[in-house]
Amino acid sequence: MTSAGDEKITCDLPEDDAEIIRSAADAEGLSLAMFAVESMRRHARDVLADRRLFRVAESAWAELEAMLQAPPADNPRMRRLLDEEPGEQPPGQQSGQPDA
Repeated sequence: MTSAGDEKITCDLPEDDAEIIRSAADAEGLSLAMFAVESMRRHARDVLADRRLFRVAESAWAELEAMLQAPPADNPRMRRLLDEEPGEQPPGQQSGQPDA
């Protein structure tokens, strides 16, 4: 059953494509509809993740530029970490005890 917000998608497929898709759905133990939805969702996420151009509002872009151009906030823990030599124990920490 569909709710008022659901959208129905119908498409015609060549028989050989439909058979492959039905076989894959059966192999996954999913209904044809659920297999199609999951496949489309996965592909949509891949498409969006591979985008290199993003459209944003002018105000959002200005806010991002301002953050990138602002000097970084001082972070004493990060400064200590970057000043340590590799393998060196931080001051006040004994071997085998995690930093709190």
